[in-house]
Order: sequence, then structure tokens, then C-alpha cells
Amino acid sequence: MGLLGGAPPTAGADSGRLFAVGVTYICCGAWPLAYDCFVRSAYEDASTRYNQALCCFMVGWYEECHRLVAEAERLLDDKPGQVPGPGVPFMSLRQPPEAFRHWEAASELPRCPLLPETPHDDALTLILRLRAEAAFQLGRCEEVRAIAARLGHRYKHLENLLKTIDR
Repeated sequence: MGLLGGAPPTAGADSGRLFAVGVTYICCGAWPLAYDCFVRSAYEDASTRYNQALCCFMVGWYEECHRLVAEAERLLDDKPGQVPGPGVPFMSLRQPPEAFRHWEAASELPRCPLLPETPHDDALTLILRLRAEAAFQLGRCEEVRAIAARLGHRYKHLENLLKTIDR
């Protein structure tokens, strides 16, 4: 039935298959199909909300993206683990090789799905980067500044957003 048909959420093993298909659709850039799979999967976790938010962002539905990514952050924070609070720079405990750190800092927002198995700090970084992008699109400049600071001003694309804001 898809987006227009309003198919009901699916539980159980079919829910897991829908999530997996949604991830595949994200990898192919099929945003409406991916979004529909995540809605129908009936999962209510950080990964699903982030993936829905990414789909919304990619089609320009920024308000819904922002709402969903904020919910993803809340759901991620409900999981055990150390998460720095607002105003505390977010730094990963593990450090990849320097070449990867430079590439990541210079790259645009990743358009990759968030999986339930993603390490907590990596998931939080993806969530915060998308949340900053959505906040920028909505004109929420202070939120962009706060997120960039929380991420330690490590990402060039966020610094470019800040330059645009400060003009």
C-alpha cells in the first residue's frame, strides 16, 4: 500500500524485515520507500526515528525531521551509556586513524542509515549532525551553535553553517 495507502504497522519478524528493507532503500536514495518501511516496521527506537528523520530531511520536510531526530536523541539517551550533556563537548572515547578523522571532519552530513548495533557515540554523532542541519533549515541558529560546540567544532559543514548564520 505504501505512503498513500496507509498500511498499518507490522510487528514481529516482518517488522525486522521492513527495517532491513528501509535501510536498503536509504542506501539507494529511495527516501519515500525507506520512510514507509520504517513507519510500517512498528519499531520505536533511536535507529528507526533517526532513519525516518533522514528520509524527511532528504525530501525537505525539515520540521518533521527535527521532531524525529530530537525523539531519536531522547530514545538514545534512554539507553545505558555515558552521554555528555549540553554544553559539554562530545568526544569519542576511541579515535580512528588520523586519515579517517580528517575525512570525517571535512565531509558533509552522512546519508547513511543508523543501525541498532551502531556504537552509542557514533549514533549520537549522527543524530546531532542531522539535528544541526535540520535546525539550520528551520532558522534555529542558537541550536546549531550549541550542537557545533557540543561536537567540539570538528565538522567543516557545521562550521560553514555557522559562517552563514554569522553573515
